[in-house]
Amino acid sequence: MQYEGSAPSVLITPPPRCAFPSCGEWGDHQHHVTYDPPVIKWLCIGHHEQITILNGQQARKYRKPLSNKFRWWIWYAWVRGELKVRRTQKALEWTEDWQRPVVQLEYARTPEVPVIPVSTEPIAEKNGRTKRKKATARKRPGTKAKSGKTRKKPARSLKGRRRQKPAA
Repeated sequence: MQYEGSAPSVLITPPPRCAFPSCGEWGDHQHHVTYDPPVIKWLCIGHHEQITILNGQQARKYRKPLSNKFRWWIWYAWVRGELKVRRTQKALEWTEDWQRPVVQLEYARTPEVPVIPVSTEPIAEKNGRTKRKKATARKRPGTKAKSGKTRKKPARSLKGRRRQKPAA
């Protein structure tokens, strides 16, 4: 675009778009795909954060600096959607000082809910103990009842067992 007026003609170019396919955001951040020779791609903040996290995770995985060939492999695998970004605390340390745009809402999304104070009274106690549900004794087959008699065991089902094939 050129603007004409009292000032000399100035050519203003629009900022680049994000290099990630199907992303229409402005490319605010420069990402070095390789450093020697320098190859720089413009990315939006979200995609720059993703590729930076992936590069760091791959470098930590193999415990050595990334080669140019490996950096290109990461770039194309990320563009194709083959690499998953894991947003761990270690990964976010690299990007925590980047400025994120602050979005302020003009209205509250949820209505204000009145705050009800919680009672701080202690639980009713009896003889220094809190009231609890008494545990009931579970009766098992084949155990003696309180009267001293043995209970009869129920018949076992064949469900879940393999049938034995008759010997031929």
